Amino acid sequence: MMKPSMKKVTYAALSMVLVVVLAGCSGKGGNDLPSNESTPATTPVVNAEPLGKQSELTTITRGVPLDPNQKYPEGQSLEDNAYTRMLKEKFNIEVKNEFSASNAGTDYRQKVDLAIASGKIPDYLTGLTYSQYKKIVKSGYAMDISDVWDKYASPATKEVYNSNKDLFDSLVKEDGKMFGIPSSNPLPDFLSVLWIRQDWLDRLELKAPTNVEELEAIAKAFIEKDPDGNGAADTVGLVGPNKDGKLYQDMTNTNFGLHFDPIFASYNAFPGIWVKDSEGKAVYGSTLPETKEALQKLADMYKEGLISPGMLTTKTEELIANNKAGLFVGPWWNPFADIGNSWKNDNNANWQPYLLPSGSDGIYLAKGGNAAQTYTVISKDSKNPEAVIKMLNIFKAGLKNYVDEKDQTILGDGAFPMYQTFSLADGPSMVLQEVNNYFEGKKTADEVHTYFNNYDAYQNQAFDKIIASKTQPFDNTNISGWDFAGDKANEFGWVWSFGVGLKPYVEGKFKFVNTLTYEQTKTMEKRWANLSTLEYATFSKIIVGQEPISSFDTFVKKWNDEGGSQITEEIQSSLN
Repeated sequence: MMKPSMKKVTYAALSMVLVVVLAGCSGKGGNDLPSNESTPATTPVVNAEPLGKQSELTTITRGVPLDPNQKYPEGQSLEDNAYTRMLKEKFNIEVKNEFSASNAGTDYRQKVDLAIASGKIPDYLTGLTYSQYKKIVKSGYAMDISDVWDKYASPATKEVYNSNKDLFDSLVKEDGKMFGIPSSNPLPDFLSVLWIRQDWLDRLELKAPTNVEELEAIAKAFIEKDPDGNGAADTVGLVGPNKDGKLYQDMTNTNFGLHFDPIFASYNAFPGIWVKDSEGKAVYGSTLPETKEALQKLADMYKEGLISPGMLTTKTEELIANNKAGLFVGPWWNPFADIGNSWKNDNNANWQPYLLPSGSDGIYLAKGGNAAQTYTVISKDSKNPEAVIKMLNIFKAGLKNYVDEKDQTILGDGAFPMYQTFSLADGPSMVLQEVNNYFEGKKTADEVHTYFNNYDAYQNQAFDKIIASKTQPFDNTNISGWDFAGDKANEFGWVWSFGVGLKPYVEGKFKFVNTLTYEQTKTMEKRWANLSTLEYATFSKIIVGQEPISSFDTFVKKWNDEGGSQITEEIQSSLN
């Protein structure tokens, strides 16, 4: 889910044990570049407390992916607002913007590249992609912040990093030295679940599917056996991608719904990401025979009418909202969207989340996402790197604890000078875990509140809404087990997302399969857009029957000839 820079960010708006962790950062600057081998910069005498005030006014410069023309409340601006005033007054930290640009990407990337080319970057840069971060490290401009991090990062800040430590170490450390601060996106966002109308299953005396064949049978029954009982043949099976949607998640697009990843995974196919072949070398998942098999299955399903017609050309999500569909793939938070609309139109709509096992072992091989989408780098020339770490500590401690809550609500988290998504790896799922502890009598509500206040007070909102709506017996999570009367109806999205949607993450059997790298190679920068267009067009036409399955082989050859082979070599080289 998108996070507007001027709106309050909560888990509700967000939109793992990794099988394959991302490749570690590699390579050092050449002889003509500054070296990263120097010892960490020494800092002036400052308050060593993670949230301590600087002993004197400390001015630090930054580059930030924020639109300089963004409107702020009257009397405030990018340079001067409630956050910058608070930092100066309470912490003796003054932030100067050396450059900013729209967070759309291109403008900011160009300004970062210009700074690197000039031989000097600001005291710190936020919102960097993995490729930008790697470029700065290779150029020798990133500070080894190992000692600064150990000394100044607060326990809460370190807890976030340590919740996915192996992954983050592989991304930002070289030879034990730490050169960047990764963002930390909650892992439940990357677990796609199969949402099913349980009331339709029950009416037709069917069970949740454990393989693709059973999924097909359910889709067929939902089409032919009048699951909604209205006497009309007006329902569909599996909802396909909406207009301009995606067939599956890939390296850059995750945490969305109406795709086919569970079906691809059933064939051990992972299109859109880089995986290892039988020899342990990098290969693009979209070019493998397993992907061809999965495409053939999807083409068969579409031809048989088991997938909703009009996929990729119509607003297929309306089928869910209008209660004409009983199957779709989506994230845990979908009840804030399509499922919420479905329930408003039919209060008996009982949407339940399941995992579709990828094999006979019952484990779902879920395609993982980028748990560290952005990075912060501190310049090796920065005189006060601890100030950057302190700002992250402040952000993690909760901005509403430092500025007027009205200002915080209007500005949103994105306007804070050291903003990046920064949450514990299990993130939202902890709400459901604590709900279970409460209903099982292991913790009181006050104890849960105290627990959440120690790391993320926003979680208390979801917890309180769930326990206010749940009726006995507490283990009944069907629609009959909740009270949404009166004003409680307004909390459906919160309750159903956190109280039901997270069940597969907390209780399910799955393993994440992640891409080998998120690095953009030189050839990718020139060719990837065209290659992606080719891939999307070919696969889409195969599924809807506009091209035969043999088009896959033509695609693979063309993909390799038009840059794919060179990109694969570059990816493998980066992993060596």
